This record gives sequence, C-alpha cells and structure tokens, in this order.
Amino acid sequence: MSAATGVLASVHPVVRVALFVLFSLFLALGNLGQIAIAAVLLAILFFQAGFGCLVNAWPMLRRMRWFFLSLLVIYIWMTPGQPLWSSGPVPWWMPTIEGVLMAGHRLLVLALMVLAVQWLLWVTTRAQLVSALYWLATPLVLIGFSRERFAVRVALVLRTIEQVQDRVSQQIKQVVVERGDLRGYAAVAASLMSDVVQQGEQESCHLVEIDIGNGPPLWQWLLPLASMAVMLLAA
Repeated sequence: MSAATGVLASVHPVVRVALFVLFSLFLALGNLGQIAIAAVLLAILFFQAGFGCLVNAWPMLRRMRWFFLSLLVIYIWMTPGQPLWSSGPVPWWMPTIEGVLMAGHRLLVLALMVLAVQWLLWVTTRAQLVSALYWLATPLVLIGFSRERFAVRVALVLRTIEQVQDRVSQQIKQVVVERGDLRGYAAVAASLMSDVVQQGEQESCHLVEIDIGNGPPLWQWLLPLASMAVMLLAA
C-alpha cells in the first residue's frame, strides 16, 4: 500500500470503487476501442502511482500464468472457425483464426482487470475499501440487506487473508520443496490447511471497528458519469 499521487488517487474511495466496477464492466463487454481507452487510462494511472505499483502488479500476473495458458489453449484449439493454415488437408488439431483472436482478446481483458485491481489496492487502504463497499451497498437496504454485517464480513475476510499470506510465507521459508515434487507441494498445502483450521478453531472473539466516514461529494459522481459517456461513445 502506498500514498500514491495522481488525480484519481485523491478521489473519494467510494467513487474509486464505482469507477473500477464500471471499468471492469466495459472491459468485459466492450469492443477494441473501449479496451484501447482502458489500456491508455491504466498506463496513465500507473505512471502517476509510481514504479512500485507496477512492480507489485507483476507477481499478480505471474501467479495467473497457468490460468492464462489454460484459456489460451481452450480458445485457440476449441473455437470453431477458419483454420490458421489452410494449405493442404486440415488436421484436427489445427488452431483457428477465430480462436486466436478470441484468446488474445480475453487474455488482454483479464490482464487489464488484474492491473486495475492492483492499482485500486495500491491507492486504497483496507479501511477505505470496506467503507466504500458499505456506502455502495446502500441501495440494497431497500430489500433488507444489512450493510453493517456485509462490511464486518468483508473486514474479517481481508484480515484473515493477510494472516494466511503470512503463514504461507513462513511455511515456504521453512520447507524446501524441489521443483516438480508434487508430493512435497501437497504436504505443504496440507500442513497449511491444518494450521489455518486450527487457528480458526482457537480464535477468540474480538471487536471489529469500521470507520464509515462521510460519503463522497456530489460533484465527484460526475467522474463515473463522464467515464460511462466516454465508453459509450467509443462503442
């Protein structure tokens, strides 16, 4: 987490999260023009946030490499369409042009979403994120949704994730597993699961304080509206 600089870094956390939701929605459903606008916007935000934000984004992308590879294989070899090489007989394993285009599109969208998540976490503290989700859940109160319970559960989940990450780091430092040793990986995972369950059973109740704070100024809601207008024009 860093005290990043930039225009959007000084915007209220509620508006930041709303912008992220709109960003992800248009990325998932948008065309190449909208994706290009999103990529340029992310490049500007990362430039303003500093080199540390980009450095922290790389591990997130690297951890998803097998997921990206799986999508690549599924789209390229399992999407019907015109063969990539059409000279002579077409073998069954031949990738298709449509598959290559769809794979590139989906991988680019997912990579941009991961980068957007990293930027949001870089400029938003855990307390600000919980407070923002509390405010954004306000319309759900009309159907009986409890914002307080939702905020408390999110805070507990984020706190638990940090604890589990610390335990994983400690376990990796203590246990040496050779590359490709699946049994070693399984033993480490089983040990971690046992430690987490044991800690959860022994965990005592404690007070959870959530700083709700004030809502965003009305003029800042013009930012999501402006971004929506730009994306719709790009469509």
